[in-house]
Amino acid sequence: MSQDTPTSERTSRILDPSFLEGLDDLTTEVVRARRDETLAERDYQSYLRRLIQARQDLLVAERDRRAVGAAEPPLVERLTQILSAGPQGGSRGEVLRVQLPPEDITEAERSVGAVMGASFLARPEALSAEDLDRMLEALDRAEHAVSAVRSAVFVVHDRLQEELKRRYRRDPSEIPSHL
Repeated sequence: MSQDTPTSERTSRILDPSFLEGLDDLTTEVVRARRDETLAERDYQSYLRRLIQARQDLLVAERDRRAVGAAEPPLVERLTQILSAGPQGGSRGEVLRVQLPPEDITEAERSVGAVMGASFLARPEALSAEDLDRMLEALDRAEHAVSAVRSAVFVVHDRLQEELKRRYRRDPSEIPSHL
């Protein structure tokens, strides 16, 4: 992860190889708890990536507007157009989960603010061409870093999920009754 997007304790813990070591020796409850923690982290990373992508979209739209000499539409109109396009990239065929706790939302916004500066959204049209390019480069680096971490978190999550499925096939009584 680059310095543009610092990792949290949770991210570091999940991506540490020891997080998956000795799964056979762990109780199903511990494996399930680790899977749930990983799920929370992947939701956080997905949200963080989308925040970055929305800012990239906004700045690309500003750069494109300048290239054709178009008038400056109101910020609300620009945001509506960008956000209505939805997330970029492919999905895993899963339902989008939006269950982030407020502290994760705050942390994601803080992380993006560290890359961009908190007030850049107020007037992207006031940025110089150089500042616009610099911000787009910083966002591109941050998006790549977050995507790499997100992919690594998916690998850990999938390994834990496979372990749980293996246990459930072996002993269906391990399946939680609330499922």
